[in-house]
Amino acid sequence: MTGALRRLSLGFILMTAAAAVLLLSDLGSRVSNTPQSKSGRAMRVAILQHASQAILEQGREGMITGLKEKGWEKGKNLDVKLYNAEGDNAVSQTIAKEMAGGGYDLLMTISTVSLQAVANANKAGGTPHVFALVSDPSVAGVGVSKAKPLDHPAHLAGFGTMQPIAEAFKTAREMNPALAKVGVVWNAAEANSEAQVKLARKVCAEMGIELMESTVDNSSGVAESAGALVARGAEALWMGGDVTVMTAADSLIATAKKGRIPVFTVIPPNVKKGALFDLGADYAEVGRLAGNLAGEILSGRNPATVPITNVMPEMLALNEKATQDLKSPWKTTDEMRKRARLTIDENGTEQTKAAVIVPNPSGKKWRISIVDYVESGPSEETLEGMKSALKHGPLVEGKDYELKFRSAQGDMAALNGIFDAVLTEGADIIVPMSTPTLQAAIHKVRNTPVVFSVVANPVAAGAGKSFTDHIPNITGVSVLAPISESITMIQTHFPQYRRLGTLFCPAEVNSTSLKEMFEVLCKERGLTLECVAVNTSSDLSDAALSLMARPIDAVVQISDNLTNTGFNAITKAARQARKPLISLNSTTIKLGAPISLGRDYHNTGEVTASVIERVIRGEDVSKMPFTLPPKLFYSASPANAAAVGMTLPPALLKEVDKVIE
Repeated sequence: MTGALRRLSLGFILMTAAAAVLLLSDLGSRVSNTPQSKSGRAMRVAILQHASQAILEQGREGMITGLKEKGWEKGKNLDVKLYNAEGDNAVSQTIAKEMAGGGYDLLMTISTVSLQAVANANKAGGTPHVFALVSDPSVAGVGVSKAKPLDHPAHLAGFGTMQPIAEAFKTAREMNPALAKVGVVWNAAEANSEAQVKLARKVCAEMGIELMESTVDNSSGVAESAGALVARGAEALWMGGDVTVMTAADSLIATAKKGRIPVFTVIPPNVKKGALFDLGADYAEVGRLAGNLAGEILSGRNPATVPITNVMPEMLALNEKATQDLKSPWKTTDEMRKRARLTIDENGTEQTKAAVIVPNPSGKKWRISIVDYVESGPSEETLEGMKSALKHGPLVEGKDYELKFRSAQGDMAALNGIFDAVLTEGADIIVPMSTPTLQAAIHKVRNTPVVFSVVANPVAAGAGKSFTDHIPNITGVSVLAPISESITMIQTHFPQYRRLGTLFCPAEVNSTSLKEMFEVLCKERGLTLECVAVNTSSDLSDAALSLMARPIDAVVQISDNLTNTGFNAITKAARQARKPLISLNSTTIKLGAPISLGRDYHNTGEVTASVIERVIRGEDVSKMPFTLPPKLFYSASPANAAAVGMTLPPALLKEVDKVIE
């Protein structure tokens, strides 16, 4: 009996030892499932998307998911900073420099424009770079070979997602066998767009379809170009992955609808805007695959060993309601309905098989308080754009959010009291409109998210050191005046204007900042700038007359709160002195300006709404850079010009977005 117990005890010891060996042998594999950097700190990743568009946001969320699948999770072993250039190339390049020099372990980009910006800033290869949602990386000018998948910069990895253009045209022909003419609007400055159009030319030639092309330089020209194609007999419009055109997708689709022809695209989900069908990629899946690759590189995979190939997980979206009231019959088939991830039936009811981004994951009703310093044309147009974008966005007013608007009517003491009331009410998001309002928010608001708008220079206002390094609870939209563009316009169309004049308000930091910027640029471009200070509205008329009496060739009025609300006084003085007048506020044509070149304030409101939506979706405000609205609005009035003795050159009238009679 004693021997048996001894043998049992020995057996138990051997089993325990064996189990320990197995556990130890498995330790390495179990630890590798939760990867860490060599130093044990969280790895730092920066992601840049070019604009707030559904497909880019799907790609971004997919990237985060893909990283997590490879063991890299935000808040644990991963620190992710998200950047968004909001469609502005200059901002994209600034962000790219910040990313390249920011000490990150990995850079990620979404879209061709973002790839180009970061690849250029990171040309030395100091940081590994993973890209995605790029139609054809070989034409982006970043050193990627189409013929040799491994021929690319050693620090660069990713994949192309060339949209299924041939399949899209075949689907269009299947829906309308008589289709013979298709129009396309595109921006020749976008490498991805050029690659797609070249492929479309080849596909159309093979199918016996005439591809009718019209090029644009900016989104404001899309509707006009689309209308010209309709007038030339296009039987449908095709929209590729052109960022410029995608920004104006609503106007392109509206123009086609007016001409009773459909739009088909390779960028889902434009069917929700009225397109007939989208045949493109599942961009959430594209992003997830890029996230997987990024996770592998963080874990030690060498980017130089990654072949750059095309990845295109197909997604079809149908809009059967869009077949109604067309010139020619367009029909969907049962097979198409089976393939479709998203279908809108003839009654407008949506049926989806795909996961969507949750617009309000908290489920609460967000209290959004908008605070204005003084009501003016820019603030009114911005508010209108903001409300419109929110109304047509994924959030439901009354359920997901409520809006409250207050104005201080130009009274700083009242502004401070308004902020006290807003904080007492427990606002979830505060939207200061104008620089004085932002400055009050900086001093009053500590933890509540702040999304500013209609602010010329948020850095000068004290909101941060740069557009990316800012107070943690503050982000927003800058409307920095296009001073450089205005000087270029003057030197192109009015080279005789050598001495310029402007009014500025020393009490407004935004006004002083713009005046100083204007002085520097004038000096660099060989011009002289005369400046007259004015502090109160009651002094504006006298200050304007004083400026007109200076030896200047033209007034180029910068945009600030004082002169925006009192622009009529400047117009009156200019007409009395017969002095040419140019405004950097896009809303002042109706106040007598002959030429205005400024930020599109309606678009400013739309971009502000997109930032608010990102905050509600749960994005970290501290990691959201300040942005510029992507659009400028350039208009002219021959009648206003005649009133101040100006003659507007025909070339200028062709160049502006709108001529107002």
